[in-house]
Amino acid sequence: MSLLNHFRQWCATLAILTTGALTVHAQWEGKLIIDYDTQTRDFTDLSFLLGTDIFYSAGFLGGNTIVANIESGHIWFGHEAFLRPPDATSEFVQFNNPNALNELDYHATMVGHVLAGSGYVAGSDPPEFFFVGLGMAPYASVWSGSIATEFSTDSLGSFQISTASTITAYKAFFEGIAGEQPDVINSSWGGSDPNASTAETLAIDGLARNNPNVAFVVSAGNSGAATVSGPGTSFNGITVGSVGGTNLRDISDFSSRGAADFFNPATGTTTTGVRAAVDIVAPGENLVLAAYLGDSGSLGASTDPAIVAIVSDPSPADLYFTSVSGTSFSAPIVAGGVALLKDVAKSPAYSGTLGTEALDTRVIKSVLMAGAEATVGWNNGQTVDGMGVTKTTQALDFAAGAGAIDLTNAASIYVSGTTNVTGSSGGNIAATGWDFAALGAGATNNYLFSNPFDQPVELTVSLNWFAGRTFTVDSTDATDPGEGTDLWFADLNLQVWRYVDGAKEDLVAESATIYNNSEFLRLTLADPGQYGLSIFFNEWVYNLESETTSETYSVAWRTEAVPEPSSATLLVFGISLLIRRRRRR
Repeated sequence: MSLLNHFRQWCATLAILTTGALTVHAQWEGKLIIDYDTQTRDFTDLSFLLGTDIFYSAGFLGGNTIVANIESGHIWFGHEAFLRPPDATSEFVQFNNPNALNELDYHATMVGHVLAGSGYVAGSDPPEFFFVGLGMAPYASVWSGSIATEFSTDSLGSFQISTASTITAYKAFFEGIAGEQPDVINSSWGGSDPNASTAETLAIDGLARNNPNVAFVVSAGNSGAATVSGPGTSFNGITVGSVGGTNLRDISDFSSRGAADFFNPATGTTTTGVRAAVDIVAPGENLVLAAYLGDSGSLGASTDPAIVAIVSDPSPADLYFTSVSGTSFSAPIVAGGVALLKDVAKSPAYSGTLGTEALDTRVIKSVLMAGAEATVGWNNGQTVDGMGVTKTTQALDFAAGAGAIDLTNAASIYVSGTTNVTGSSGGNIAATGWDFAALGAGATNNYLFSNPFDQPVELTVSLNWFAGRTFTVDSTDATDPGEGTDLWFADLNLQVWRYVDGAKEDLVAESATIYNNSEFLRLTLADPGQYGLSIFFNEWVYNLESETTSETYSVAWRTEAVPEPSSATLLVFGISLLIRRRRRR
């Protein structure tokens, strides 16, 4: 068993402590709150910027889902933010990891608040909600897992793990407890692993591929210009960076970025700086989150006098940290968004039309990325060659991935237009939608937009597949946590074509990376006409299993008309009307 030092929970800043005005309950619509000014308590609602209102108004609050969190310590469910109304059937589960300390921790509690806080005011009838209490999936069941074997005494948030403590927790959650699996696992921690080759990252990737209906969401890290940390460098999860600024479209200074490395197990070589590890970004600055002040976890281990002075056992249940920042909180925003999408897919109203494929991580990831909005300065290396073809060998922005999460866009892609083309070889598609399919090496699947575009449109397309990694337990020793193994890595390309008389005529755009398992395009189709998408299986980067001859993928897309200047004013006016008509819970 290896002991890995200097792992961190990705919390950049922490202002201790707020009371007073925040303890006043009111009949507010629930909000995930961003605190721009801790002096005047000028709180801004994230709901519209994230797009959660479209789910809440339709009654989707995560009640059909289980969200899980794995990091150094456990979520403290005793905080008032985790109270549930009488009609909620959600459960809270704390997994006892035999190889970890299993201590309650302040950081996990904040992350849990983002994932699934409800802010319900106990005993209120009709239900009232504490206006800072709402997380992303307020009716979801929550599982908490812990991996720390030791907390640092002199560096708040630092901890140690062992291979056994880490893999034990992920194995239990991915494979399920008492016949149930979580819909999404969030992790807001990390350490050095530039090429995703540590035993822990490899095992997580293998478990994610073996259990494709359990999405893995992880923080990118808070190292600024430095590259993303592991397990954020993993291939088969969703890695999340942070945005802030007035419109939540500016990459946070602390958010890790840059090009990660690629390790080829067939040759034993590492190619440096060739992978875009960040998949998407979400708000991660100046949040107001539930405070756990108990004498355990990172706070309990600290010898810092300022920390020792605030430790209180038992912990008060109505206190909140303000001005909290870090990719630790960007990740659970995305994980909560995953839960909302799956809440829809698992509901009686949609399960029959969306099917079980809609729960697959590759579908969810493609839908979220195709729904993302460009951040300030977004650049995925697209250039136009001498033939007028837009090309990228990078696919994603190294800091922002596909861009900033927008759940309104994602919901539209997920449930409207084309939802999984019949068969597994492409076909006719609507202007918005997704597909789940497979193809063999050297083959192409084509998708033709059924209706020609009669005006310029912005097209966003995201293609995702798994790295061929698996997880096994080879020994009969009950203490053996198992391990991950590399098997294969496919190189798929994404293309946009212009069609004439039903046949491909001109290549318009191409995303053709080698070492990413995502391809992505965002471009304006300026000329009216008929267009289509192509997924081309270029080659195997490596294949250590000769019987594997095909790769399964998901592609998602959306189109948006590029408005004339005169219609832009009408669009803004229409949005303002929608804002005034929003529903309250």
